Amino acid sequence: MKKETQPTERSNAPVEQLVEPVVLPPARKTIERRGTRTEPYTRRLPQVRGGVCEFCGVIDPLVASQDQYRMCSHFRNIGELQCSYCPDAKSPTDVVRQSVLNVAEHPTALDENGNKVFVVWCNSYECSRKHEQRFKVSA
Repeated sequence: MKKETQPTERSNAPVEQLVEPVVLPPARKTIERRGTRTEPYTRRLPQVRGGVCEFCGVIDPLVASQDQYRMCSHFRNIGELQCSYCPDAKSPTDVVRQSVLNVAEHPTALDENGNKVFVVWCNSYECSRKHEQRFKVSA
């Protein structure tokens, strides 16, 4: 003889339950923020501090400090660094020895072979201001 069991709530539940679809919020879109000033973005090389590359440091202790950057892998094929904004009366060697030089790719210029042109400016207030004014796109 078969024994009957009482039905449970689970067996009385409908077979197909409707599941409410999950609604995802729309993807967030971000907009470029443009400030009051705009400058072009370029790749920068390490600073040259007193003639020494800030990344490589002193490579050969027998070479003068103002010539250390010429042996560095960052500046090996560039030649002599000269501030683009210092007056012609200033000696480029003195500027390299006494200043911090910033080196960056020019945002638009290429040389005759299609290679990037580099802009160099020292840390003097006047040269830094001239460089900033030169590449400022908006007021």
